[in-house]
Order: sequence, then C-alpha cells, then structure tokens
Amino acid sequence: MKKYAVIFLLLYLIFFDANASNPFRLAFFTDLHISITNPLATEDLQNAVDEVNKTSGLDFVLVSGDVTQIGDTESLKLAKQMLDKLKIPYYVTAGNHEYRINTANDSNFIHVFGDDKFSFVHNDIRFIGFTIKPIPKIGIGHVSKQNIKWLKTTLNKNENKFPIYVVTHYPLQKGDVINWGSVMDVMQKYHVKAILGGHYHRNVVFNYNGIPGIIHRSTLRGNDKVGGYSILTISDSIKVSEKKIGQPEQEWLALPINKAP
Repeated sequence: MKKYAVIFLLLYLIFFDANASNPFRLAFFTDLHISITNPLATEDLQNAVDEVNKTSGLDFVLVSGDVTQIGDTESLKLAKQMLDKLKIPYYVTAGNHEYRINTANDSNFIHVFGDDKFSFVHNDIRFIGFTIKPIPKIGIGHVSKQNIKWLKTTLNKNENKFPIYVVTHYPLQKGDVINWGSVMDVMQKYHVKAILGGHYHRNVVFNYNGIPGIIHRSTLRGNDKVGGYSILTISDSIKVSEKKIGQPEQEWLALPINKAP
C-alpha cells in the first residue's frame, strides 16, 4: 500500500510541477522604424518575420512601438502589410516616432492598426499594452489621463485573477516619462510581474520601483550585418534571449517570476 502511495505522490508532484510552470514562448519586436525611403529597415523586419514564421513553438509576437520612422500613413501601411505576414497573432502599440508628424494626432496609427492599446490573456497571464506619447518639442514621454484611466479600468477588470505583463515603448522611469511616478503608483497596486519595452535599441534591465523593466534590442541591424529581435520564455521565470537573424538564440536575462497573483 505504501508503495502505491509513493507512486501516486510522485505522479502528483510531476503533474503539479508541469502545470505550475506551463512555459510558453513569444517573440518581441521593437523599434522597427519602417520608412518607405529606407529599404534596410524594411529588409530587417522582413527577415525577422520570415524567421519567426520558420520557428516552431512561438505563440505570438509583441510589438512595442516606433513601428515607423515618422508616423506617415504610407510607412504605417507598409509596416502593417509586413506584420500581417506573421503566421501567429501579433499585438502592437505606438512609440514616440509615430508622432513625428503630429504629436497630438492619433488617427494615423489607429486608422491603420485599429488601436494603439491591447489587453488579452494567454496561458493564465494577462498582457496589457498602451501608448506613451512624446511631449511636443521636448520628446520626453507623457502618459495621457485617458490612458491612465484605461489602464486602471483594465487592471481592475483583471480582478487579480492573472499575473500581468505590461508593454510600453518608453521605459517607465525618470528622464524618459515625465509622469512615470503616477503610472507606477497605479501598477504597484496590482500583480504586474514585469514591464517590457524598447526605445533604447539595446538589451538592458531596469528596476521600476521593484518591478523589473526589460528593454529590448531593435529589429534594425545597426552596426551589425543583420538585424534581430527577442524571444521570451515565460513560466515561473522569464528568460530573454537575443535572436540575431540566422544565428542561435543567446540568453541574456533570467528572472524568477512568481506566477501566482
């Protein structure tokens, strides 16, 4: 009898551990800077799309802004046309470069992509993305009252059921977003596990009042021969790898994440 009890316990622990972790993988694009006058940016994005489509085990793609260089309609349509070639879903927010033409006008981006915010649940984790716009002539980011209200409403609807990952373009810190403190005051009331973004065109991790802020490389090649993107593996930890086109993944960050709300 004891023998069967031990076997049952081992099977239970194996089953429980597998379900507790339940890992999944996603791709992360940022700072695409697509322009109808810049074929290299277009080529870099096309290579990233092609490689994601050939990579098994990726569930979706997050795109965190600066989709275009100046936010013109033609470049936005080109970027969407390319992202629409992805064989898995993608979710997108705008960045500061989307407002190079008109900082006060959201119509270009929303007209092309349908929205500049998103909220969805995948594998019992909620992903929330929203746009932070630049202040005219200064460039520093500012989260509008409307977006703070939307964020509060969306977080409240979560009802602490799921752990949360937030996607923005700007890093949510002093020097990048003028009212970052007000936004962090909202987020710290909920189970936000990490905030994912871009803007710096490089891999770096920050601490936003106790919440990890993970900044990712651009899809642009920069001084390299090829561009790239990030691949995230999420379970009871978050692992971030840089994926240069045609090269193996290089993990650069691993953080423990308590999945329980």
